[in-house]
Amino acid sequence: MAIILGEEHDLIAALHRGTLGAPPWEDFLEQLRRRTAADFAGLFFQGDHDWLQSIRMPALPHGSDDMNDIFRQELGGASALSHLTMRLNRVYSLDEFLDSNDPRQSRFRTFFMQDPDIRFARNMRVAEPNGGQIWISLGRKKSDFSASDGALLGSLANHLSIAAGTHSEIERQRLKAGISADAIMRLNFGWFMLDASGRIIDMSEQAEAFVQEAKTLRKSPDGRLIAESADAQGILRKFLQGRQAGENIVRTVHLSDEPWLDMLLTNPPADLPGALQPLAVAFVHGERSSSAERSQHLANLFGLTLQEARLALHISRGVTIREAAALLGLTHETTRLYSKRIYAKTGTRGQADLVRLILASIIALA
Repeated sequence: MAIILGEEHDLIAALHRGTLGAPPWEDFLEQLRRRTAADFAGLFFQGDHDWLQSIRMPALPHGSDDMNDIFRQELGGASALSHLTMRLNRVYSLDEFLDSNDPRQSRFRTFFMQDPDIRFARNMRVAEPNGGQIWISLGRKKSDFSASDGALLGSLANHLSIAAGTHSEIERQRLKAGISADAIMRLNFGWFMLDASGRIIDMSEQAEAFVQEAKTLRKSPDGRLIAESADAQGILRKFLQGRQAGENIVRTVHLSDEPWLDMLLTNPPADLPGALQPLAVAFVHGERSSSAERSQHLANLFGLTLQEARLALHISRGVTIREAAALLGLTHETTRLYSKRIYAKTGTRGQADLVRLILASIIALA
């Protein structure tokens, strides 16, 4: 089937747009199926870490989870299937691709071609730069494909390789970003980008949660970041005034004790991309759980008694031994004795060492 240049451009555009699809390449496959008058079009993508995506047009009515399991088993086994020995970028007919007399290949054919009534096919294997592989397949029931159909499929090989490589890298970055975002969420860090008047240019999801859930920060009707504490708001205001005057300054603000919440006011990164350049960045850090829960976590992690864990938690927040004694209702001497036990059990050599250990421990993610 002949194809005009404009249609080919549309097909290639759909292929590259499909890298961002979920699932990818459905529109491309449907366009390709219609261009070649195929009854079936499928694309199977094995990534560099043996994960597989399969896209079929028309889509299977019963879903593809079971079929994906079959394909993974066939790919991972020492079978007689020829899909891994196909020459890259070469278009194969169905008879060249599979041996109809081999029962294992017959089972694979039923999966790969979606429909056992498919009698004619064109198949191609393409490698992508990150180590993955793509198999693209077209199938018909009643008549064979023309030479121009095969040529069209072959002409897409380089574009398929580029598009699959882009998709693979996007998925890898999405995975990294998702894990990083989860870690930041568990650490309970949020950030606000502020302009000269304290208006919020942008903020992270966790910062938005602080505004919605915490009672120490809010967003004013005109979009400014407001600290409910008069002292904290005064520090924020003076910091912004200093930044407007060109000062290179950093300020810390304690917002609340329960839950514990601190804010760091600092300059934005010098190489921050984008047209909107904030005057300041406010990093907010809080504890996800109550002091009682965190004390229990510390007790379990380091073998402390609950009273020792409560003291360790106060020390990690910068409280002195004397101040902690008053907060816990203990004498100064008893608190000092407890602190020595804490240092011995945690293998630390003093308050600064204990603070580093607690902040770096897995409890920060609890």
